[in-house]
Amino acid sequence: MARKNATSTIKATAVTTLLVLAAMFVFVPLYWLVVASTKADHNLFDSSTFTPGGAFLHNLRTLFTYGDSIFWHWLVNSVIYATVVAGLGSYISAACGYAFAKYRFAGRGAMIATVLGALMVPATVLAVPLFILERYLHLVNTYEGLILPLLVFPFGVYFMSIYVDSTVPDSLLDAGRVDGAGELRIFHRVALPMLMPGLVTIFLISFVGTWNNFFLPLVLMSNQDLYPLTVGLSIWDTQLGAVGTSLPLYPEVIMGSLVSVTPMLILFPVMQRYIARGLVVGALAGE
Repeated sequence: MARKNATSTIKATAVTTLLVLAAMFVFVPLYWLVVASTKADHNLFDSSTFTPGGAFLHNLRTLFTYGDSIFWHWLVNSVIYATVVAGLGSYISAACGYAFAKYRFAGRGAMIATVLGALMVPATVLAVPLFILERYLHLVNTYEGLILPLLVFPFGVYFMSIYVDSTVPDSLLDAGRVDGAGELRIFHRVALPMLMPGLVTIFLISFVGTWNNFFLPLVLMSNQDLYPLTVGLSIWDTQLGAVGTSLPLYPEVIMGSLVSVTPMLILFPVMQRYIARGLVVGALAGE
């Protein structure tokens, strides 16, 4: 008995230690980012690493006024890209997943296999063909050119097909048909409200992926006014090591990075309850 208690204590201590180390791995860089954003350029390197400064508001004003307020453009662009892609992409994923789960039609198996195959294709492989296609369609350097390729989310379609199959009973759909409701009405009024936890999960995953997307907008965009935050901050970051730079943009890059992660810090706690429910149901259905 004593040996079992000792073993349990050792395991609990080891797990706790690993969790503490993982938490430090996540929160220490974030804490440094917050502290560094409070320091002026002249004392960023000659003061204690984790000691706050008093230039937070000054750095924030400088960030949003530098370069004719270009950071505002990047921030608004990121909000537009991420919100539109996550909103429409979640709806498309739900509609496709609902069709795969509740209908039997010719070519269904091949289409599902195509979706699963698309999960294995790296996005970078498609960048060059996508650029050639969009240049032919005159979509380069447009909002539509970046939004359209991201609306079809293979993981979202697969996830929602499993989620629909486990959450929406066929009897409920049959009851709607008996009452005379059409298929679109049944989907929007009966199935969609039941899929809200899964939709929120896909929305957040798609929002984060689009918000952090770097390579695709870098390939498709050459107009600085259309850059998202990721590309814009990367341009500023390259200027830090450029020869002949009269004013290094350390405060702007650091403060911009802090602003760029703020939406994620807000969204996760707000949507945590829905995400947990969505992932648990999806995991149970996949067993």
